[in-house]
Amino acid sequence: MFNKFHIVTLVLSLVTAPIFSQDIDTTDFEEESGNEMFTSVDLSYSQDKGNTDFLSLYYGFSFSVLGDVGPLTDTEFSINFSRSDDKLDGESFTDDQSFTSQFDLWANQRISPFLFFQKSYDKTIGLENRMNAGAGAKIGLLKGFSISYAFLFEKESYKLSEISGIDSTLMTYYYYEDFYEYDTTYSIATTDSSFFRHSIRPKYKVKLFDGNVVFDYRFYFKPRIDNFDDYLLEHELKISIVTFYEALSVDFNYTNKYNARYDDGGIINPDTGMDYADTDENISVGLSFMF
Repeated sequence: MFNKFHIVTLVLSLVTAPIFSQDIDTTDFEEESGNEMFTSVDLSYSQDKGNTDFLSLYYGFSFSVLGDVGPLTDTEFSINFSRSDDKLDGESFTDDQSFTSQFDLWANQRISPFLFFQKSYDKTIGLENRMNAGAGAKIGLLKGFSISYAFLFEKESYKLSEISGIDSTLMTYYYYEDFYEYDTTYSIATTDSSFFRHSIRPKYKVKLFDGNVVFDYRFYFKPRIDNFDDYLLEHELKISIVTFYEALSVDFNYTNKYNARYDDGGIINPDTGMDYADTDENISVGLSFMF
């Protein structure tokens, strides 16, 4: 299901570039250490009123440093933040946020250990909070292809409803032409849990046409260590094309996320009264400005 209506991203390049240049002067840092720093800011706003009452807001921030940090050579440190908030007829149908930080040692070598931290939520699937923290390593196998493994500690909180049982004395039904609709009772609960998770990620990333086109595909398989039937599957595809202005690129992004806990149904979204879907998809096309 496509859960975002905004298609074109408005980049605040003229506004944010002066702001960051005043806050942090990175010229000396880059020249003296040979490091490279990249920062990008994305913002999208859309609103319809009248026959359609729709409001959409998205903003994101990305920062990374590549180079040497003291005795640690060829390192990469990155921070990524994104927030989406969409409402239709006053009801929320997209409400998610993600903050990710990662530190890679020997980032461009065949073997690269890393530290990982992520804190996120997605209210549309009942995920009130999820925190991942752990360590792993990436191994380069073929040109552009690598595979990584991480051992993660996870703490999460879900808001969901489960049918408490069908009791004919409590059930009412209505007849509409050729089908019956039942009203049943169910309870709303918030579940908290902590556990360990594997994260296995094959990745294929190549740069084409002198680096003007970047193709980046990643696939994540994340089973719980104590229960392999409870797992996450995530596909991420990003294609970035540099425009006539080198710092400005057109980005195509596609994600597909599967949650095994919703596969058999019976877990109800308390806001809609319907079963949570086990798969969510998203496609977006926008502009990114690097400075």
